[in-house]
Amino acid sequence: MRFRTAALIVAGLALLFTPAPTAEAQGRPQPSGTFDCQRVLADYFDSLPVNVLDQETIDMVTLLREEEKLARDVYLSLTALYSIQVFPNIARSEQQHMDLVAKILERYELPDPAAGNGIGVFTDPWVQDMFDQLMAIGETSLINALIVGATIEDVDILHLQHILDHSDFDDVNVIVQNMIAGSRNHMRSFFGALEQRGVIYEAQYIEQTLLDFIVSTPMETAVIYDENGDVLAECGRPR
Repeated sequence: MRFRTAALIVAGLALLFTPAPTAEAQGRPQPSGTFDCQRVLADYFDSLPVNVLDQETIDMVTLLREEEKLARDVYLSLTALYSIQVFPNIARSEQQHMDLVAKILERYELPDPAAGNGIGVFTDPWVQDMFDQLMAIGETSLINALIVGATIEDVDILHLQHILDHSDFDDVNVIVQNMIAGSRNHMRSFFGALEQRGVIYEAQYIEQTLLDFIVSTPMETAVIYDENGDVLAECGRPR
């Protein structure tokens, strides 16, 4: 199933001018010392069995690779326009998300639609159009740029949840569970930046109750989730 929401995003933008449980609480062993979260996730991903993906999952993962590139490229482009740390910080996180999706493509020897494409260049015409339209809006003001960021994360959470609802593959799901946690953090950052400027972002794609829950709960940091969304390990913190 392919999402075609570029027109909805632009229309929506035009209208706008409990902490995670610990590893011990989950009954899982908690590593001691300081650990690299990405390495913990990569090692766990590598330990999961290789599957035979159905075409729907292949299509979703392939599109996801370019969607994450879109987010990274928008934030990198907005970094050049506005002196606010949220854009470069989240661009770095989106690069990590791109790398995670690449691990799935590599595992299943799937073509990489982002290969060889520079910033703002996409293989999928829909993603290309979406990037162009979002940048046209984001270039008009800092507030609109932050709304663009919140909207990208709004859509991203919706799409990632769709994958979780339709995928039966643990290796795909563990990647997506950790990406959606990252997207929740990104939403918290954009929502907070807008709130500081007197603008309250309202959900356009996910349920408003979900957005309210996300922005009222703490950042999910130094934690890795398993394929079911349970805490696999806490990492990045000395014990």
